[in-house]
Amino acid sequence: MKTFSRTIRFELIKIYSSRVWWVICALVVVIQPLFALISAKSFAEMGLDATSETHPELVEALPPLDYLGFDAVLFGLLPMVVFGGILGASEYKHHILRTTLLCQSSRIKVFGAKVLALLICSTLISSLTIFATISITHLGLGELGLHPFYLSTVAWRFIGFSVLDWILLTILSFGIGMLFRNAIVPLVFLIPQVYNLGNYLAQKWGWGEYLPVAAGNLLIAIPTDPFEHDPLKGGIVLLIWVILTLITSYYAFIRNDVGGKY
Repeated sequence: MKTFSRTIRFELIKIYSSRVWWVICALVVVIQPLFALISAKSFAEMGLDATSETHPELVEALPPLDYLGFDAVLFGLLPMVVFGGILGASEYKHHILRTTLLCQSSRIKVFGAKVLALLICSTLISSLTIFATISITHLGLGELGLHPFYLSTVAWRFIGFSVLDWILLTILSFGIGMLFRNAIVPLVFLIPQVYNLGNYLAQKWGWGEYLPVAAGNLLIAIPTDPFEHDPLKGGIVLLIWVILTLITSYYAFIRNDVGGKY
């Protein structure tokens, strides 16, 4: 247990000391709440009862007060998917993984430590970012918004759903990256889905709802979205994707040579 804890700390240090971690933090922790603040200021000027008829710049009516700010949350999903894919594939470059296995020879513990370290980091950054985004949104709304710290029961529930969506998709991207030893594969698979391809397929064919991003969208769907909010179905489908991917990548990790080019 002591060696496993040390391996987790080692994996956390590798993540925190990587350049990609700080780039992702800058994108989601700083830029996403900034976008939310700008949107909130414009909403406050228009009024929360604004519609596309009264304000042509709006595509649709604003969502109810409890759901304001969650459209900005989708901005950070893309960097998190990129982060997971890069982290999963980067271990096979420059023989970093070989060095890790010299310190901890058990591949089971190494794989488990990597997943747990990513879980800790993604939980930390997603919880902080999503809460900050929603809080700043209502702060920017002024008297029209909710209390920026207490929010509402509905807002807190959707913050939880959004955090879960970010975490599961990040781990899924990580698992695909480790399985194929290449960050391009999870990005090619997931990024088009983030950019509405998943929703398009889900609306056109029933099987589209079982794609990972479309399933995640069922977790965080708000009343103005064109699909229903079904957190149970979305959470189960997305969790199955993550479990199957981790099992497959784990099997490949313990059975194959670590490879890597000099």
